[in-house]
This record gives sequence, C-alpha cells and structure tokens, in this order.
Amino acid sequence: MDWESYRTDLEAIKLAVNECKRLGVDKEELLIISIYRLYEFYKTEDDRVYLLGALLHLKAYLELGMEYEKNRKIFSLILDNYGVCYQDIFQGAEEIE
Repeated sequence: MDWESYRTDLEAIKLAVNECKRLGVDKEELLIISIYRLYEFYKTEDDRVYLLGALLHLKAYLELGMEYEKNRKIFSLILDNYGVCYQDIFQGAEEIE
C-alpha cells in the first residue's frame, strides 16, 4: 500500500490526536475508540471508506509509537478485511514519529 499518498491524512490524524492530548484526552484511548467506531461503521454500512479510515488511524497509532500487540484482535480484523498484511502496516511506522 502506498502510504505516502495518504501522508496528509496521516499527519492530520496525528496532529488532531496530539492536540486532544494537550487538552487532557488520552491519545491512545482516542485513537482506539476511533478505530473501533470506523470498523463498526464499515460493518453496518459495508462501505470500504470506513475501513480505510480505520486503517489510516491504525497507521497513525503506530507512527505515534503505540504498541500493535495491545489491540491485536481489532487490528487483525481491519487488516484482514482490507486485504493488507501485518508487514504493510508496519513498513516505515517505526521510522516516523
């Protein structure tokens, strides 16, 4: 997957999450809730745009240095449904923070 074509979206997610942290909202919790909601929208609406949104939030989550293993179950569902592999999502995530 070409993550750089979504770079603006990823940076916007990270910026919004970091601003919420400054206001006292836990950024990890905020991202996890967003990922779950987007996945639920995907399941009810059957529209892959929600799945892509969840995937972008997942990528931002990793780029912010958070752990995949902690929420592996939901993350695996998103990756499987979108058709990307575990390595695709991690590619470069550890390099960008």
